[in-house]
Amino acid sequence: MKRVVPFVVLTQLSFATTVGLEALLTNAQQAQKISKMIEHEFSALESKSLADTETAPLTLGHRLLRSVSPIQSGFEHEIALSKEFKLGNVQALERKANRLNNEAQTLEEEKLLVRFSNRLKNAYHQYCLDQTYGSAFQKKYEAFALLYEKKKKAYVQDEIAKTELLQIELEKGSLEAKLHNFMQKIEDEKKQLLLYGSFSENDEVSCQEMYPLSADFLVNENSFELTQKAYEKRIESRQTALKRQSNKIDSIEVSTGYLRELERDVYSVSVSIPLNFLSNKSEYERAALMHESSALSVQNEQLLTQKKYELKALQSKLNRTYASIKSQQQSIETFNQKLLPLMEKSYKYGESSVVEYLLSQQQLSDKEEALLEKKKGYYETLFTLYNISEKR
Repeated sequence: MKRVVPFVVLTQLSFATTVGLEALLTNAQQAQKISKMIEHEFSALESKSLADTETAPLTLGHRLLRSVSPIQSGFEHEIALSKEFKLGNVQALERKANRLNNEAQTLEEEKLLVRFSNRLKNAYHQYCLDQTYGSAFQKKYEAFALLYEKKKKAYVQDEIAKTELLQIELEKGSLEAKLHNFMQKIEDEKKQLLLYGSFSENDEVSCQEMYPLSADFLVNENSFELTQKAYEKRIESRQTALKRQSNKIDSIEVSTGYLRELERDVYSVSVSIPLNFLSNKSEYERAALMHESSALSVQNEQLLTQKKYELKALQSKLNRTYASIKSQQQSIETFNQKLLPLMEKSYKYGESSVVEYLLSQQQLSDKEEALLEKKKGYYETLFTLYNISEKR
């Protein structure tokens, strides 16, 4: 059995691949399902549009009549067919107006893909930050474990007190538990990321595609692109509908009939033309469409104003977080280069107590954890900015 385990591990590793952010985005099955859903919904809307703009079906009518007279009595039959026809480009304009509305709705739904993409990017960056911190934490624990072994030997040789060894031992146990929990968290985050694209849990996640920390996030010409395009299509749809309403005569109904009388056959053809210009319906329809266009313009302007306001607030937050990260990094660098070596030297030569030494280590850990949280907050804000600006 002992020979089988290494073989299994090696077999698993041989099939493992390294997955980066681009691969995660490309193979994300949830994104593919969202795309498929949007595609089906658009097809459903298109089919419904074709049904709504189709003319009424051919109508077949039949009447049975009873004729009674002193000369001749009997049954008479009448059969009639009628069909509505839309004139000119009325039907084409109706379908174009509906299609533009459908395309606008599809563009709005594509924001689901934007949000999913940025949620995945954020999850990737959160994992990579934790992984980097976890690797550093592992080295710190190993260095502390080595110190503990040295102090055990020193205790055996009566060079340190039992209390000092116990304090170091307790700190080592605390670090070990913390490291175990943190590494488990990293492993869970990795599995979750790999699940997005149905990768094997034995695969590794590369952190070479992280977005660099920067204070520069500018709103470019592609910001709010989906919102703006959807708005433009809705306005064009109303304009197309207005053009359709300008037709004075938009349809006719043609009917043909056959009447079988007792003594003769009668054939008939009739044409019915709705006189729209004698009704205010078309005028009211046009007024409604113009009011809808005005409402859409105001709504779009208000939405873009709100989005720009949110972007500005988040940009300020991003800049503050970036400045805080730089300050924290400088503080850690100063602590590592100046204060920590002095504390280690002082403890080594017995000039400070183990409590003071452990306190200095804890201060450094607190600073590093604070830096980690600031970086996580930075990427949370960044990808929220991406969502609002509709940037993938």
